[in-house]
Order: sequence, then C-alpha cells, then structure tokens
Amino acid sequence: MQSVLRMALAGFGLLASVPAMAQDLSVFAGAALVYAREPDGAGSADTLAFKPYIEGEVNHFYAGLGLSLSSDEVAHEVDLYLGYRNEPATGMSYDVGYTRNFHPNDGGDCCGELTLSLGLPAGDKLALGIDAAYDPEASVGTVSISGDYSITDRLTVGAAVGVTDNGTEQEWKLGTTYSLTDTTEVDLHYSEGSDFPGHLKLSVTFDTTLFSR
Repeated sequence: MQSVLRMALAGFGLLASVPAMAQDLSVFAGAALVYAREPDGAGSADTLAFKPYIEGEVNHFYAGLGLSLSSDEVAHEVDLYLGYRNEPATGMSYDVGYTRNFHPNDGGDCCGELTLSLGLPAGDKLALGIDAAYDPEASVGTVSISGDYSITDRLTVGAAVGVTDNGTEQEWKLGTTYSLTDTTEVDLHYSEGSDFPGHLKLSVTFDTTLFSR
C-alpha cells in the first residue's frame, strides 16, 4: 500500500508542480461496469467488474488513479498512471504514458508498462490507431493496429489485430460501441489470441468532467 501511495503522490505532484497560472486545468472521473464471459474450462466462466477512475490534466500532462473491483477477488487491481497527450492541428493525436499495476490480493506491486498511442484520422468516418506497450522489467512488448468506423453519430464498429510477447503471440478483437448519451456508452466486443481463449465482454461506461478552466 505504501508503494501505491508513493506513486499517487508522484503523479499528482507532477500536476501540482505546473505553475498556478497554467491554463486548461481539468479533472475527469468515470466508471465502467464490465461483464466478461469466457469458455468453460478457461478459469472463471463469468466475471463482473466495477472500474472507477479519477484523473487530472494540466496543459496536456495528466495523472490518474484507476481501480478494478472484480467478482474474482484475486483480480482486484489498482492502476496509477501519468503521461502526456496532444492533438496537433494535423489531426493526428498521440499519447505517451506509464502505468503501474498493483494487485492487493495477489502479491501487491505487480508490474508497469510504458505506452504509446497514435490516432490517425482517415476521413470523416474512419479513424486508425497504433498502440504499443513495453514492460521493462519483463522485457515484453505489445503492438497493435486498429480501425474504427462510425456508422452513425452514435454507433461505431471496430477491429484490432496485434502481436505480443515480442511478436511470438497474436491477438485480435472485433466490437461495436453505442453512445447512449454524451457521457454514457455501451461496448460489446470479442477478443481471442494464440495464448488465450476467446472471450466476450459487455461494458457500460460513464465519463464526465468534474472541473475545467
């Protein structure tokens, strides 16, 4: 728990160190309710998780705290993260960050990942993405490419393919997202990989801005 507190103080200390006159100060919060269905024999066949978070951002620098409270008690997780993101005038977005994972019921401090995400607009309805992650302690990397197509203003379909374990394993995902309101959406997707069985996930997420100036 002390490690969790140190990471939290470091992340929010980064934001606090920005001059008080800085513009674009925002605080976000939200939560997701996630139901996962896995094939029989693949461990817990059904799990339900509640995932709240809170995040602060100043001048594109951000830090946040996320929790995952699961019906599988061993899967409880605390995530602390920080990074920098921006979307230049070209329309391409990028996000560079670091996330530290803690499993309170299964050994505490687990691992961390350096992450890089690129968003590439490809027209009014199609958006492409490239995501990479690297665990320096385990020397394991993951890279994936994705595409999302907006059928309507509220309905989006998407797919992603990637390699993990430094290219030795493959994985893919198909899904759809429907926006109920400006702050709430429903996501349904199916994932499968060469090193894990297929599973179906249904999520309801809520995101809002608590403070902005």
